[in-house]
This record gives sequence, C-alpha cells and structure tokens, in this order.
Amino acid sequence: MRALNWKEATGVLAVLLVLLGLPLVLWHWRVAVVAHRYSPGTKVITMTAVADGGIWTLDEVVGYNYWRKKPTRVNEIPLNQGDHVVMRLRSADLLHSFAIPLLHLGPVDVPAGHTVELEFTADRAGVLTFLCWQVCSPEHPNLRGRFIVKGNNKEESW
Repeated sequence: MRALNWKEATGVLAVLLVLLGLPLVLWHWRVAVVAHRYSPGTKVITMTAVADGGIWTLDEVVGYNYWRKKPTRVNEIPLNQGDHVVMRLRSADLLHSFAIPLLHLGPVDVPAGHTVELEFTADRAGVLTFLCWQVCSPEHPNLRGRFIVKGNNKEESW
C-alpha cells in the first residue's frame, strides 16, 4: 500500500474541511446571524405553506421530511398589542401567496424553496386573518389562520 503524498493529503483535508465546515457555517448563520438582525423585542415567526392538506405550519418542512412528516396546522398565533412582527414565509412545494387583508399587507408571492419576509406592528387588539391568496391546490381554502392580538379593552380594536 502506498503512502499519500502531500498533494493528495492536502486534497483529502480540503474535502473534509468543506464537508464538515460548510454545515457548521450554515448552522451558525441560521442561528446566530439571522436571529440577531432584528431589533430587540421583535417577534420572528417562521411559517411554511404546504399545499397537501392546505396547511400553514410552524414546523420546518423541507425536502427530506416533506413526505414522511405530517406537519401541524397553525390556526391561531397569539400576539400582544404593540408587538413588532417579522413573518418569515416559506413554501414547501409550489407557489403560494400570503396576505393579511385587514392590514392591506400582501398578497406577497412565496415561491417554493425561498423565504420571503414581511413586517407589521400589531397596534390594535383583535383578530387578524391571514391566508393564501394564490389558488394552489384543491385544499387552498384551508390555507388560512389568524393572529389573536391581545390588548386592553380601552384601545381601538380591529
């Protein structure tokens, strides 16, 4: 058996560094950089649209678990009056579109495999319905949910 020369050893080391280092860099970017780019107190909500079943979910739905895992439908998301919210929207399968009609927010296209961000402030108490605007499947009418904004009763509501 022949020994590796320095060029082969350097090549093997470079491949190992890429295979081990790239996932660590991506994990650090996702956990440390993305989470800290918003101002303190911002509520960051990541939702994924899935056409199969017509589901908006807070679960992570990606290629390796799309067929194996049944995501949990999110019907209501509690907020407090005055919350600044960043919505990170994803689509697991095809083109969806997100809107909050009462805020005149959207419709915003959410292409499959991409992340789209929307920001709003929940400045009044009440119920804000969100939905998919793009007809995406026979289950399209189920792609809806609502934010329940809690506040004091003296303030104006939606």
